[in-house]
Amino acid sequence: MILTAGKLAILGKWLLTRQATSAAIDITNRCNLRCIHCYWWKEGHSKELNDSEMVALMKGLRARGLRAAILYGGEPTLRPVVCRAASKIFDATLAFTNGTNGFPQLENGQWILSLDGPEDVNDRIRGRGVYALAVENLLKAPRPPIVHITICRLNQSRIDDFVKEMMALPIKGIGFSFYTPHQRSDDSEFFIPLEERDRVVKHLLELRSIYGEKIGFTPAMARQFLTYRDFTKWNSFSACPVSKRVRCFRSDGKPKECTYGGSADCSRCGCTAVAAYRGAFKPLDYKTLRLIMGLMVPECQVSRVDP
Repeated sequence: MILTAGKLAILGKWLLTRQATSAAIDITNRCNLRCIHCYWWKEGHSKELNDSEMVALMKGLRARGLRAAILYGGEPTLRPVVCRAASKIFDATLAFTNGTNGFPQLENGQWILSLDGPEDVNDRIRGRGVYALAVENLLKAPRPPIVHITICRLNQSRIDDFVKEMMALPIKGIGFSFYTPHQRSDDSEFFIPLEERDRVVKHLLELRSIYGEKIGFTPAMARQFLTYRDFTKWNSFSACPVSKRVRCFRSDGKPKECTYGGSADCSRCGCTAVAAYRGAFKPLDYKTLRLIMGLMVPECQVSRVDP
């Protein structure tokens, strides 16, 4: 695994300082899907900077010391020029996509494909034909993407089926988040009660014991989600380490509190970024550090064996 000076600087800031290192940017206010569980549709949408304005914003953020970027939307592939620019501006770039528009080549970036279960479950959530099209594009991707699933009530019983299907495809690995509810809406259709979620967390570790590092969920990350372990140490906005390390921006370039929006219920958060950060550094954990470095180095391939 080759870490450039820029990537080492990011790790050094995480280890030795409390400074912000990353920008999470909604690079577009548009999406070609309407996933029924997506927080995006619960927010008001601001105007969208044009390509030159968005690139200028990113260059300004990099000049302020934010070396890593996470690209969200809407759907980032609707703006391939901005995606490619980000992968050149920042030392590490992650870009989330629904996979329906393919995977444009990124010079120094990692695509993360969002799917929500086997075909029948995914398409119930994301729309008819989405799974087949995303997998078709995955097979043509210039570099293996990471697949990400947001675990919710609609797909929690099909996780094993989904993982088995993904392991037969050329992917780098699978990441897992849990559905985060919003304060002003009834999310009972999607949100898994915390004690029930504890059982799902432990099952993800069983899957890691079967499939190895391709299951991007370590024991240290599990500890962050378990209600009887570390969950209450960070499940408020004031205690959230990601809110301090990551600066979030809307598609008009203005700041926002969180990638999930200002009404996310932090007391029931399911954000895997927090679990990965705390899992890696509180205390230091080799397995979770390897996971983070695998995100930062697109060329790095993970092992089917858990080190």
